[in-house]
Amino acid sequence: MLIPEKIAAILLAERLPLTAFFASVTRDFHLAEDVFQEICVKAVGRAGEFETAAHVMNWARLAGKNRAIDILRARDGRYVGLSDEMLDILAAEWPERAQTDDLQETLGKCIDQITPNNRELLRLRYFERRNCTEVAAIMGRKIETVYQALARLHKTLGECMRLQLQNETCP
Repeated sequence: MLIPEKIAAILLAERLPLTAFFASVTRDFHLAEDVFQEICVKAVGRAGEFETAAHVMNWARLAGKNRAIDILRARDGRYVGLSDEMLDILAAEWPERAQTDDLQETLGKCIDQITPNNRELLRLRYFERRNCTEVAAIMGRKIETVYQALARLHKTLGECMRLQLQNETCP
């Protein structure tokens, strides 16, 4: 069984591919980011259910696709994106990484490089599973500031990990 920290590391390491997948469903990058954040929180909350990184990723893609469609249906009354068959093909062909231990180590290095304030933000949001309203209240910030800070953190950590992994593969 994977622990919450490992699940968060897996998902954060795969943030861009997952967000791109969700964006292919929503056709809205900001909505895809929201779906990614919701999926991260839900996955960490289901920590005892996941055996492997592949299990987490398969669940995240399916749960995120379903959540994105639900949001669009609630907002627009119907979903007019890709067909279920096309989404299933896309999910099946989406690249998976098997190097989770390396990714977790790389994410740890990147988290060590961010400010203590940003580490606290990550801890509250993903490890304590607090919603953004609670995080904003605890940290004395506006909720919009928390959303922006999380988006910047995701981008910063993603870029850091790409650079770290690129440096490891290209000596």
